[in-house]
Amino acid sequence: MDRIMNSANKNSSMIENVPSSSGLPFGQSSSMLESQLNPLAIESATISENEIMQLLTDDEANSKSDYNDNKFDEQDGNDDDHPNKKMRNHRHTKQHIEEMEALFKECPKPNKKKMKELSNKLELEPLQIKFWFQNRRTQIKNQDQHSENLSLRAENDKLRAECVWLSEAINNGCPNCGDHGFRVGETPNNEQYLRLENARLQEEVIVVHISRQYIAKVIRAAMYELLQMARMDEPLWLPNIDGVNNDLNEEEYKRKFPRGNEPKPNGIKTTASRESVLVTMNHINLVEIFMDTIYAEFQVPSPQIPNRDCYFVRSCNKIVDGLWVIVDVSLDHTPITRCWKRPSGCVIQQISNDISKVTWVEHIEAADDTLVHTFYKTFVNSSLAFGAKRWISILDRQCERLASAEATNLPQSSNITHTHKERRKSALKLGERMIIDYISGVSGTTTHQWTTFTRSGYNTNDVQVMTRQSINDPGRPRGLVLCASTSIWLPVLPKLVFDFLRNENTRGKWDILSNGGTIQQVTHIANGTEIGNSISILRVNSPNPAQNDMLIFQESITDPTGSFIVYAPIDIRAIDMVLCGGNPDGVPLLPSGFAIFPDGPSSSTNYEISDYSGSFLTIAFQILVHNVPTANISPQSIASVNKLMFCTIDNIKNALFLNF
Repeated sequence: MDRIMNSANKNSSMIENVPSSSGLPFGQSSSMLESQLNPLAIESATISENEIMQLLTDDEANSKSDYNDNKFDEQDGNDDDHPNKKMRNHRHTKQHIEEMEALFKECPKPNKKKMKELSNKLELEPLQIKFWFQNRRTQIKNQDQHSENLSLRAENDKLRAECVWLSEAINNGCPNCGDHGFRVGETPNNEQYLRLENARLQEEVIVVHISRQYIAKVIRAAMYELLQMARMDEPLWLPNIDGVNNDLNEEEYKRKFPRGNEPKPNGIKTTASRESVLVTMNHINLVEIFMDTIYAEFQVPSPQIPNRDCYFVRSCNKIVDGLWVIVDVSLDHTPITRCWKRPSGCVIQQISNDISKVTWVEHIEAADDTLVHTFYKTFVNSSLAFGAKRWISILDRQCERLASAEATNLPQSSNITHTHKERRKSALKLGERMIIDYISGVSGTTTHQWTTFTRSGYNTNDVQVMTRQSINDPGRPRGLVLCASTSIWLPVLPKLVFDFLRNENTRGKWDILSNGGTIQQVTHIANGTEIGNSISILRVNSPNPAQNDMLIFQESITDPTGSFIVYAPIDIRAIDMVLCGGNPDGVPLLPSGFAIFPDGPSSSTNYEISDYSGSFLTIAFQILVHNVPTANISPQSIASVNKLMFCTIDNIKNALFLNF
């Protein structure tokens, strides 16, 4: 059973390619508008049982399967011993179709409750019901479009006939005035236009039909390639610096998949990476998270590293019970983007009811980015920036975050206990929005637009300043908002920088806005197994009595590929409402903070000094500079934010004893 999503985006913030409580947040942006399905959408591109069996057994002698523990390979040769494990293509019975058609006529887009009731009645999985309704809506829409095309063609033929009649009348001239019309062989402009329009419509019908067949063919080949790349080891994948077979052997890849050898546009660079992880989430929930995306905007929170946007077709395929493949592939090198996906995606395998194994393959082609400073190229070209290691680390962290929102066995250090689950969920939701707003302020996205006032240049110390008019946004104060950001390199391991910046006891050493006061943590909420993943509410005990009522809402998150410490001043009444389980969407925040990334592959795991033993630190501030959204930004505002930026950088360096 498979489903090819072809709709336009967008939300996000692959800001990262990961699930959140609302979909996919931090670093990669995506969303689905089903109403924008176009004629290229595929209702069904099913893969036959024989093809799947051939796909699963091809080159078995030369590869090692990752799925032996779950008896995946036994499907190929032990059907007699496991009659219930045979692969089924889940064809719907006549009763299934009649029941679903009846509900479709009543409600083409049923809610989860109705789908669950129908699932129980028909003894089908909820995902099968969801796929059927999605495919049925697509089929109806394609039928309507086909009827509309036929109607347009008929109307065009009628107009063409009228045009011919008018042309003949004009050519014959007017007998009363002696006008003999056009010269022989001359064609009126309106007739020429109608002929061109008629030809275009006919070509469009043909293109739609051919495109459907082409997309289905591309998806079929991409799924085969993805499964092979996820399962095989040497010689296709060679050991990396950690001794894991996750470096692609380009020569072996070209031999194994010859269709990948077609010429590429000039200046295109190919990178490939693979990672696996066990995540705390049911495999069906993971599949639903990754559905409905054909566009993503990939970001590294740094003004010195441009975003990568990418269009692709996504197909979700159930191979056997408990095993799904989600494949992404770009159809061609469209000039509107600078990044294209070769067969990429993930294999999701059920380990237990709440544990899934995810193997992620990221194989992309990207335009050679001359805008990236040489200082950052090692990091950008590694899987830490736009590769499988980053996406799977974010996925693992986000699954832990979602699990912590429902957890009852919280660490004793958490000030909000298991009896206040709704309070935790409200605080986590506010923290998630704060992180997304922070990242969008650094990089900007198609859904979080900023106006660039001064752009970060090729130099590593340049400050980028952007502005945004906040008018009717309940999540931000009304007025003109300024965001300033820059990235620097520090010869300190990322974990040490992260621990220093998130520690309330050392905050006074770098935070100018604390005005020399002490910081007290009043609330701590864990959001994962890692000690650094938490939400804190801090109180500033300032020498200035007027500032003693100020609270700081802070979230810190970390994984092997990067870390964030993001914070914002917050009103006491607002935080009381959040901690009582209220809706945090209307709480106005202007987040500032830090993003920390290793400067090369080895520093993410190695705690010893090496060639890559430093960190890239992105610093960003969002400030309300005027209460009137349409006001012009003043030179004084630019000078003030620059001073704040460089004083903060100097304070951090001095506190870490970095005299450079």
